[in-house]
Amino acid sequence: MAGLVLGVLAAGRAAAFEPGSLGDAYRDTGYVQGCTDGGELPGCTIIAGGSQFVVPADGPTPPEVMAKLRAAPKLSWIEFRGDLLNIFDSYGELALGAFDAAPEADPYNDLVTAAQGDWVSTDDPKAKVVVDGLIWRDVYDGEDVAQSVISFGDTCAEGASGGRLLELFEVGSAEPASLCFSVVGIDAGRMELVYLPRGNALVFERP
Repeated sequence: MAGLVLGVLAAGRAAAFEPGSLGDAYRDTGYVQGCTDGGELPGCTIIAGGSQFVVPADGPTPPEVMAKLRAAPKLSWIEFRGDLLNIFDSYGELALGAFDAAPEADPYNDLVTAAQGDWVSTDDPKAKVVVDGLIWRDVYDGEDVAQSVISFGDTCAEGASGGRLLELFEVGSAEPASLCFSVVGIDAGRMELVYLPRGNALVFERP
């Protein structure tokens, strides 16, 4: 799993289960993607380092922790710890032991915030992108083409580094795949990326 592994959370928060007693213990910082009561797996999702962690509604997460997670605003930047119950192709199932606001500010908050919503390619008006939280959805001529998890950082899985980078981890791909982009800029009306290592420019504007 990609992501920054953190130290012990602030003392005083009692754990309802011992770390590592339900699965592999895991600590990280990430974003609250949101919660749902429907679908195949009702619960809440946290996204960290390009990985999705689903906290099942009927899982072993303490009720008070689950209630706190449900109440957290979307895209809250949190420090969390729990046990990995299962790892699937597109997500990990997590028993959440505790979480709180991350002690350090999110260095990519401006990009995450600016990227939200609908975008249209300046090269092809049929090619659109929808960014919902840390989920990137490619749409062409009104049809969904692909869905990916977004990760902002200064390095990519394939080795690119330097500057502010955006990496997309495709969901449901037969083989693990990621795309790395250098962020030229993202603001209220324009998103400009450069695909690495080829150098192709991708420019999107609001519809």
